[in-house]
Amino acid sequence: MKRQYKILITRRLLDTDKNYITDKLRALVGDCFDLAEPKTWDEEGILEEVRDADALLGPFVTQRILERAGQLKFIQVPWTGMDNFNFDAIRNCGVPVCNSHSNSIAVAEMAVGLLLDLMKKISYHDGSMRRGDWNRSQGETSLKSRILAGSVACILGYGEIGKKVSAMLKAFGVKIKAVNSSGRRGGGDIEMFPAKDALEAARGSDIVICALPLTDATRGMINKDFLSALKKECMLVNVSRADIVEEDDLYQALLGQTISGYASDVWWKAPERGASESWPSEKNEFWRLPNVVMSPHRAGFIEGALPHLDDAVKNIANMIDGKEFINVVSLQQKY
Repeated sequence: MKRQYKILITRRLLDTDKNYITDKLRALVGDCFDLAEPKTWDEEGILEEVRDADALLGPFVTQRILERAGQLKFIQVPWTGMDNFNFDAIRNCGVPVCNSHSNSIAVAEMAVGLLLDLMKKISYHDGSMRRGDWNRSQGETSLKSRILAGSVACILGYGEIGKKVSAMLKAFGVKIKAVNSSGRRGGGDIEMFPAKDALEAARGSDIVICALPLTDATRGMINKDFLSALKKECMLVNVSRADIVEEDDLYQALLGQTISGYASDVWWKAPERGASESWPSEKNEFWRLPNVVMSPHRAGFIEGALPHLDDAVKNIANMIDGKEFINVVSLQQKY
């Protein structure tokens, strides 16, 4: 008979999230776990519960928490981005940290959807027709669309999302260039570039899709110099993190039409937790530009499912069954 394993949540989850995890995990390992919550969602609250925890579920961790967690097996962050994780606290702990890539197919589909919207001007003309305007005057955004087949796409970040985007675009007849940390791997007719040559890879491409992790090395990477090296016809899509792009430089490039368009699921300002309204930027009115497609950080949300939690469930089950963890994060690379 398996002992009871304590999984301590370190960031408040919705009831739907907790029920999803519980149901999925129970189907894999039975009732040998407790999904525990602290009384308060701060360091003191977690310290009261962490002494006998086998796993931490969530991104919040401190050195004091780790010092008290005497039987901790691993830490599971239930999404991909690690840019807000306290790597300094974990560095000498010896406990593996894992994230989740199980929503990569959903995010990849969103990247392609945003790209098609941008190239075919779907949202723009939908908005016009809702005002009764068929755009026959051929104003600032004409009826003409771009064709995807035969174009060249540069994928910045060739992880789980980037690989899936690549497969989808290849089905459209797109030539793929991809950038990862080493420039190795890829396979087939994909031209691979190391991270240091990202600008070379992007130069001459018709499309650039950003699926990079946000790290010290990638923050602000898409800046004035990067954007000015792109073709005027190039379209940029971002399904990663807003801070990889220098906001003011992008806005000026779009205003001056030195790049053709921008579509993104991530922005520099989001509503406060629990709120629903916020402009995507405090400085620049991207929503007024006809060559911009906006999405409210929703790529990983799927009707009837919570795919970003699937890898978290699998890793907790792996801990209980004594199997290897998946998606172990590199403490050096921070992703």
